[in-house]
Amino acid sequence: MILYHYEIIERGGIDMKKTLSMLLICAMTTSVLAGCGNNSSQETTPSETKAETEATETAETTQVPETTEATTAEKETEKKSTDTYSCQLYGTVTDAGQVISEMIIDFGDSKKVTNVDKDTFTVHAVASTKEFLEGTELESYGDYEIDRAIVKTEAKGQKLTIYFDQSEGATLAYTSGGRNYPATLTYTITQNKPITLTAADGTVLEESYTAEYTCDNTVIDEETAKFESVIVDGGINYQFYNAGSDIDKLVVWFHGNGEGDLLESDNNVAQILGNRGAVAWASEEFQTILGGSHVMAFQAPDTWYYAQRDGLLDKAAEEITEAVQNYNIDPKKILVAGCSAGGYMTSRMIIAHPELFTAAIINCPAYDVASDRGGETPTDEELTAIKDSGVSIWLVQGRTDSVVATDECSKRLFNILTEGMDISETTIKQELEQNSDFTTYETSDGKYKLSLYDTTEEDKLRFAEDYDLDGVISEVQYSNHWSWIYTLNNNPQAADGTHIINWAAGFVK
Repeated sequence: MILYHYEIIERGGIDMKKTLSMLLICAMTTSVLAGCGNNSSQETTPSETKAETEATETAETTQVPETTEATTAEKETEKKSTDTYSCQLYGTVTDAGQVISEMIIDFGDSKKVTNVDKDTFTVHAVASTKEFLEGTELESYGDYEIDRAIVKTEAKGQKLTIYFDQSEGATLAYTSGGRNYPATLTYTITQNKPITLTAADGTVLEESYTAEYTCDNTVIDEETAKFESVIVDGGINYQFYNAGSDIDKLVVWFHGNGEGDLLESDNNVAQILGNRGAVAWASEEFQTILGGSHVMAFQAPDTWYYAQRDGLLDKAAEEITEAVQNYNIDPKKILVAGCSAGGYMTSRMIIAHPELFTAAIINCPAYDVASDRGGETPTDEELTAIKDSGVSIWLVQGRTDSVVATDECSKRLFNILTEGMDISETTIKQELEQNSDFTTYETSDGKYKLSLYDTTEEDKLRFAEDYDLDGVISEVQYSNHWSWIYTLNNNPQAADGTHIINWAAGFVK
């Protein structure tokens, strides 16, 4: 919490009346005593009485003017007695993870502001994992201290919203432990120029108004707030979205390697902040397509590559089964999805517990690196077991992927699933030129599909974004590994125009 401490210093005029009176009295006393000699008493002559009276009257009526000094002091005090308003941070989970997207200042029910633009304020942001990592050998690559880029302001009633460029201001910091961890945020706001303060009816209260601001640095995110954190002693923690008592479907999401727990913190939040993996499934768009569905987003205690070593497959299966019972879910209406290490975990779950799932969406499954990271690269026999499970599968990956090899991952599984079957090929040019084009390969019955996205000459994937909120879509290039962004925007489609989430929904209607 940032607290603004200020002092009000009051100055008054010096009471010269009392001072002069005392001086005159002392002077008269001295004069009287000097004339007394050794006499113990002395009569006052008429002339002495008159002088004393005049002196007293003069002392009572004469003083240094205090009005000018006091007035100046009062004005200085008024200037320093500025109002203080609270600021609330709001987060948005973008394709690249959660950022602080806006700040709202509440001026109170009886006030509103005008004459505000993007240069009116400076917002200083600090994100730090120093305290959490202290005493460890880990470093943070994601801590930062910046002045946030303000793209616009909007005043509605007593509330003023400051919008930030969403290409910066992440709430997670990537560490040398290969994990994203929630950073401690400290936001400070400074007013650079006066604003106009009005009453609720529009009456101008002050044309040139300056205030102070505080921020408690808590974050409100409407999408992540839909989820409830579930901590499982001895099991796998997860976030759960409850779609309602009349909903009988479930989506299980397995995150990528960067969102696993770090140092046994039980943070159980990185998996819904790292990308739109979990929140997309709970979005209004996806929920409408699915006809409503609960969402279960697990967080690996460390990494999904330890699935077999640490018994994570059975633990996840037990917790899914428990959710089915608790929420009256139809066991035949469970979808599973995952990306990267989560794609590896998704595949492992289908191999180990094929009875749990009806359909799966698998992004860039990390088969080829599994054995180097504590896991086990699936054998051809194990992948064939996925085909035997009857689970319908749509695979997505970049045509080139420098993190996990496309040929050894998505293409390998697709070739095993479709061996001996006729495959159609459809190349789709994106309507938005800022997006990468892709080709979808699929079986005639639509059970198995593979979408491969074209990468740039710089070996990147292209995405259409409007991070600066100017209403104009701009091209952003990310790692050729991040193909899940397309999946989580319901972008891949089949030859008949069916998009990937709509395809999945068809199996749980």
